[in-house]
Amino acid sequence: MKGAEVLNTPGYYYAFAYWLSAFVIIRIYQDKPKKKRQFLMDAAVFLALQVFMHLTDGVVKWLFIPSMMVIIVLVFLYVRFNCDFTWKETGYYGATVIVNAEFGASLCWQVYYNFAADVPADYQAVWRILELVLVYGAVFTVMYCLERHLRKNIEEFQITGRELLNVFIIAVMVYSVSNMSYLDPDWLFGTAMNRDIFIIRTLVDFCGICLLYAYHIQARAMQVRFERDALQNIMEMQYKSYQMSQENIDMVNQKYHDLKHQITLLKTEMNTRKSVEYLEQMEREIKIYETQNKTGNKVLDAVLTSKSTACQGKKIELKCVVEGELLFFMDDMDVSALFGNMLDNAMESVEKLPDERMRLIRLYVVREKQFLRICTENYCTEHIQFRKGMPITTKKDKRLHGYGMKSIQSTVRKYDGSVMAALNENWFEVKILIPIP
Repeated sequence: MKGAEVLNTPGYYYAFAYWLSAFVIIRIYQDKPKKKRQFLMDAAVFLALQVFMHLTDGVVKWLFIPSMMVIIVLVFLYVRFNCDFTWKETGYYGATVIVNAEFGASLCWQVYYNFAADVPADYQAVWRILELVLVYGAVFTVMYCLERHLRKNIEEFQITGRELLNVFIIAVMVYSVSNMSYLDPDWLFGTAMNRDIFIIRTLVDFCGICLLYAYHIQARAMQVRFERDALQNIMEMQYKSYQMSQENIDMVNQKYHDLKHQITLLKTEMNTRKSVEYLEQMEREIKIYETQNKTGNKVLDAVLTSKSTACQGKKIELKCVVEGELLFFMDDMDVSALFGNMLDNAMESVEKLPDERMRLIRLYVVREKQFLRICTENYCTEHIQFRKGMPITTKKDKRLHGYGMKSIQSTVRKYDGSVMAALNENWFEVKILIPIP
C-alpha cells in the first residue's frame, strides 16, 4: 500500500461482521416474532461487540485468544437466546457464524487495502464506509440466501454429536489457519508481507465457507433421504396393518353370519326356556361384530376396528364421531396412515396414565363448511413443548422418533391442508383442516 501501512484489520470491521453474521442466522431460524426487547438486545449486542473490539484492538498476542473467546461466547449466547436453540444447535450454527464473519471481515479489509492507495486522502473515510457497506451487503446477502435455501429443504434439521463435532473441527481449522499469519509470520504458511497475509486469510476463510456449506448440504440431504424412507415405511406398515385388519374383519363377519344361522336353527330345536335364553344371549354378544365401525369408509372402518380392539386390551375408551364418506377424495394408503398414526400417538400417550378413568380418546371426522375437520383429543398430564404448532418428541434419540407426527404432516400437506397440535387444560389436541375438493 503506497504511503501507508496497514498492520491489522480494525476491530470494528470484525465487530460489525460478527453481529451481521449472527443476525442472519437469527433472522432465518427465529421462530417467534420479534418484540421490542429483542430489538434492544440486537442493539446492545452490537454496541458490546464494538466497544470490546475497540478496547482489545491491537492487544498483545498472548491476550488475542482470550479476547476472541469472550467474543465467541457473546455471539453464541446472542444466537441461542434469540432462536431458542439447544446447546448442540447453538454450537452448530454458532460455528457457521464465526466462519462467515471471519470471511466477511477479511474480504472487506482486503478490498479496502488494495484500493485505498488510489483514493485521495480527503475521501478515505467516505471510501471506507462505502466499501464496508457494499462488501458486507453482498457477502451477508449471499449468506442469507444460502441459509434460507437450506432451511427450506428441511423443516427441522436434527443435529447430533457427530454433526456438531464435524462443524466444530472445520471452524477451528479455518480460524486457526487464517489467523496464524497474524500471530506468527514465521510459521509454515506465514509471511511478513501485509498483502500476502490478507490474501492467505481471505482464501482460507473462503475455502472454509465452501467446506462448511458443502457439509451442511450433504448432512441435510442425508436427513431428507432418511426421513423420506422412514415416512414411506410408516405408511406401508399402516397400510399392511389395515389390510390385515380388513381380512380379520371379513373372517369375523363370515363366522358371525354362520353362527347366526346356526343359533337360529338350534333355537327351533331347543325345548327348554333356559337354553333358548342362553342362545339369545350368545346372539346379542356376537352381534356387535357386525354393527361396529360402519363409518362410510371401508379403510377407516378397518383401522377403527383394529384400534378399538387394541384399546379394549389396554382399558382405553375410544369415542368416535365420524362421517367416513367425507374421505372420498383420499387414497386408501393415506387414510390408513393418517388415522393409524393419530390413534397410535393418542394410545401411546394415554396408556401411561395410572388412572384408567382418564384413558379416554375422542376422534372427530366432520364437515365444517368447505373443509374436512379431523380432530383427536386425549387426556394428557405430561409437559409438552411445541415448535411451530407441533410437539417436540421427549425421547432421547430425536432422529429415530417423532415420525408419527411427521407422517401426519406429510399426508395433510399432500391435500393442501393444515395441522396444528395444542395442549389445553390437560387435553392434548391434534386438529386438521383439509379443503374438500
